[in-house]
Amino acid sequence: MQQFHQTLRNLAARLIPAIALIVFVSISPKAAALVQVTAFGATLNLPNSLPAGSVISRHTIPLSQLCSSPPCEVTSISLWPNGGGATLGGPLIQTNVPGISTRLLVNGQPATLFNIGNNKTMVKSPLEVQLVRDERSLSAGSLSGQQGGNPSYFYVCTPTIGDYAGNMCMSNKNGLAIALSATVKLVNGTCSTPDQSVVLTKMVLEKFKGVGSTGDPSGTKGFNLRFNNCPPSFARISYELSPTGGPLPAIPGALPVAGGSTATGVAIQITDTSGTPAKFNQRFTLSAYNSSTGGSYTIPMNARYIQTAATITPGTISGMMSVLMDYQ
Repeated sequence: MQQFHQTLRNLAARLIPAIALIVFVSISPKAAALVQVTAFGATLNLPNSLPAGSVISRHTIPLSQLCSSPPCEVTSISLWPNGGGATLGGPLIQTNVPGISTRLLVNGQPATLFNIGNNKTMVKSPLEVQLVRDERSLSAGSLSGQQGGNPSYFYVCTPTIGDYAGNMCMSNKNGLAIALSATVKLVNGTCSTPDQSVVLTKMVLEKFKGVGSTGDPSGTKGFNLRFNNCPPSFARISYELSPTGGPLPAIPGALPVAGGSTATGVAIQITDTSGTPAKFNQRFTLSAYNSSTGGSYTIPMNARYIQTAATITPGTISGMMSVLMDYQ
């Protein structure tokens, strides 16, 4: 957890047709076809210490694979644990790898088993398949399903002309069949990301010149994101900066003002060393990571004051963010 704080002090501040012909046309949003999609790749390298509830990996499926013209009508969804057997309600179903379950996100929400007959739902955003660490002991293995020639974990059914219900897409061949792939391998250990506190120097109010101003350059403090003792064998390591403590200010890179702060109209902004504001809640690859050797790595960053309102009142200000890690 990165913590940032410091003190401010106040020093100043018509045609009629002969024939009318009306034609009713029924148009399917997608030709009748069952499209097979496979989520994830050949290998997933995972730390063996992942806690239950962790989202291990995500696979996005564009709506263009479900229908030709989004939003897409969906008439049923079925969930098949282990890529075979009997359906379950979900939203979380087990995979063939002990310790790993999967779920399907539809319109950003975990999908459950449903068959809605002549009704429909509209899907407006890409589908997402997630792998999630469950309570079982984690072991290596293959995610591939067990259901013969069509080992899918999820079926997302769309309507066809003459069969609007579309609730049997496995036989009627309309919709998406989503299979899982990848061999899961376990790696012993993860990177450590130590807690640190960054203290900025004092800044006087007269140094700020309006919303977005950052005061005197002397108020900028450098620090390093530290990734220590990363083990070898991961294909890729990524990280994400996650602000803590409340809604984000409108200014890019500015942290939420933490509880206990007494100053107003100002926040702490995180930037790279060139002054470009940090992007929060986005995944970035730790490009220096060496899969063969592992090692320790640093990413230099800056913290600085930034004015967020027309008026600033003096006092103390602090903000926090976490560094979230993703291993593949």
